[in-house]
Amino acid sequence: MSDRTKKFLLIIVFIVAILLLAFALYYLFFRQIITPPPVVVTPTPPPSGLPPVAPGVNAPPTIPPLLNIQAGLPTGLPAVPPTPIVPGPEISFQAKGGITSFQTLETDNTKNATLAPNGRDLNYYDAANGFFYTLTPDGQKKLFSATPFPNVQNVTWSPNNQKAVMEYPDGSKIIYDFSQQKSITLPSQWKDFTFSNDSSQIGFKDMRLDPENRYIAVADTNGTNYKQIELLGTEDQNVHISWAPNNQYIAMFSSSTDAARADIYPIGFNGENFTKFQVEGRDFRFAWSPTGNTMLYSVYNAASNYNPSLWAVNTGPSLLGTGRTNLDLQTWADKCTYASNSTAYCAVPRQLDLGSGFRPDFADNTPDDFYKINILTGAKELTAQPIFPTTVDSLIVSQDGKTLYWTEKNTGQIKKINL
Repeated sequence: MSDRTKKFLLIIVFIVAILLLAFALYYLFFRQIITPPPVVVTPTPPPSGLPPVAPGVNAPPTIPPLLNIQAGLPTGLPAVPPTPIVPGPEISFQAKGGITSFQTLETDNTKNATLAPNGRDLNYYDAANGFFYTLTPDGQKKLFSATPFPNVQNVTWSPNNQKAVMEYPDGSKIIYDFSQQKSITLPSQWKDFTFSNDSSQIGFKDMRLDPENRYIAVADTNGTNYKQIELLGTEDQNVHISWAPNNQYIAMFSSSTDAARADIYPIGFNGENFTKFQVEGRDFRFAWSPTGNTMLYSVYNAASNYNPSLWAVNTGPSLLGTGRTNLDLQTWADKCTYASNSTAYCAVPRQLDLGSGFRPDFADNTPDDFYKINILTGAKELTAQPIFPTTVDSLIVSQDGKTLYWTEKNTGQIKKINL
């Protein structure tokens, strides 16, 4: 074999070896592995009549139906009725005889609030800072006087709201004219003040040291023209000073006739001999109508469990003492106010303990309701039950009859309710 032939064979062997090596590398590293497709098995439904496959084997769990309570009751028994929903009491924003909301207009301790000349606002004394304010029905207040009067114990307003008698704890008294910003010091022995209807005079008790010199008296608001009206003597506790709107009377004198009754003697300005009238009880208190021709009064006796009983009576000179009507309300006359000659509103305690006539302070924490009274017929109706407990010290009704104000007994706060 020639050398040429040997070289040719070696080349062929080398080429074959290269091809075998390349195939081996491809097979080991680059060949794709072909995964056979999954076999789809179609389930065969069970033969008819056989039970279903048990849960947890190849079937989803079965959810049991809701329990039917009514179906579990014994046959013949009635179905259980649903519990009825009882609605709560209706709360009104206007006095209609039921539970009624109200507003607190002033949270400070006030004294002797009175209706302002416009018939809508209130004037009052703020005991916390000694200033007088005017308060609107929506609770806005402004200074009525820029002059402070610290520590005033009691205030008596004139009908025109331009003057006031101020009494202090040490017994001193002044009369102040807000329009002129002037004050006059009054004698310390004068007490129980009342103003004339034109605000030009004051009536009072002149309590001098000697009982023989004690008088019911009047004077001008500047302290002049002093005039003695009636000897008072030792009857201070039984004489009630109040200038009547009809200018007929300056005071009422109460004289007990027995344990259950008292005679009332009106006292005029000129020694008139007015007819007395009788009341059934003691602790006589009263409130004048706007014209002075009727009054509300309260007394207590055994028949009322010694609690105050409210009455109405005519007080015009020609009808004095007639038309007495028991209004069948247990409250004090000074918790009432006239809205007109024929209509009045009263705060009436919801419950009184036996003997509250002897001890009015028993009712200092008793909630009050409001009643409307027809003075001509004696008819009465519940006007409002305040939504929260409140005890009334004094009532004031606006001139248009739409708002009822009151000063609370224990706090001195001023509140209002819509009529």
